Formats: sequence, C-alpha cells, structure tokens
Amino acid sequence: MILYGGLLSPFVMRVVLAARAKGLSLPVHEPEGGLKSAGFLKLNPIGKMPTLVDGDFALPESEIIVQYLDEMHPRPSILPDDPRDRARSRLISRLVDVYVVPQLAPVFQGKPVDREGFAAALGYIEHYLSATGPHALGADFTLADCALMPVLFFTDALNARGHTAELVAGHPKLAAYWDRAKLSETGLRMNREMAAALEAFMKARAG
Repeated sequence: MILYGGLLSPFVMRVVLAARAKGLSLPVHEPEGGLKSAGFLKLNPIGKMPTLVDGDFALPESEIIVQYLDEMHPRPSILPDDPRDRARSRLISRLVDVYVVPQLAPVFQGKPVDREGFAAALGYIEHYLSATGPHALGADFTLADCALMPVLFFTDALNARGHTAELVAGHPKLAAYWDRAKLSETGLRMNREMAAALEAFMKARAG
C-alpha cells in the first residue's frame, strides 16, 4: 500500500496515525506532477489528498481510507468495542471536519481566525471528550485521536497568527488532552513530521 499526499495535511496525517496504531507500514509520497496531474487524476478524479493505493485499488477521502484499513486489518481496531463510544469516536472525527478545520483555513490565506467561531467549534469537541485520559475517549487510541491530534498541531504552530493555542487553553478537557497527546510517543513523532512539513511549505511559498 502507498498513501499519496503530504504530511502537513491533517487528513493525510489522520490516515498515517491510524495505520501506525494498527502496526501497518504505509509509505507516504507526494503525487508526481502534483494533485492535478493526469496521472494522479486517474487514481483520484477529485484531485485532492490523501489517496490510498492498495494494489490495483485506489481510494480517496481520509475517513473512508481509515475505515478501509480498519476493516482490512481488524485488530487492533481504532474504533472502540462499545457502540456508544464508537459513535462518539466517529462524531469527534466528523466535528473536526465540519467545524474545526474550516475555522483554521483562513490562517493559511493570511486572514485572521474568527475567534468566536473557532472557540465554538472547539467547544463541540470539548463536550464529547472523555474526562479521563490518556486518549480522547479514555484508555484506547481511536479514530477520534487520529482526527483530532493533527488539527491541534496547528493550534500551536499558528498561534502567533490567530492566538489559537489560547483558545484551546480555554477548554479544560481539550487543553489537558492535548498536553498529554503531544508528549506521547505518537504525538512527538507527529509534531516533528508536521513541523518539518510546515517549515518546507512556508519556505516554498516565500520563495
């Protein structure tokens, strides 16, 4: 299997974290020629990252890729056994996509963060997080962590532009979760990789 995309993308990193949690080796490559190249569009006509290639099967969309990996390699699962916790894990991932990520997008365009909107989006996550650690839903690393951790990287990395880390600090469960997560082995590795990718992105844009 190969995953096409860049490690700066929270959606690519979501898949990477899920694969690592399952003990899968998943090389990540930038698409040759870019996302709109003819070769990449043959794999994924949507022209976005990530795209998983497994033999002759190509699959876009991070959430669907993660589900595919979990079904093809069921143990260890990144979804809890309890149906309610499974639902909460999926819900947090959905809330990240629909509410949190769109609030961060303007920062990459040099625009300010809508502090009220971003605080509200973080509040939705806060509501569904477990009150105990070490992970988003308690004892086990799940889909919720795969979706949430890459986005929280940006709240630290882009704090100078939008005071985003300060908004995280205003949500006690979320702040405590992120403090634990970014110091975990998984979090430290993720932060190193995403920081390097962000530095390369900023240099390329400046040049």
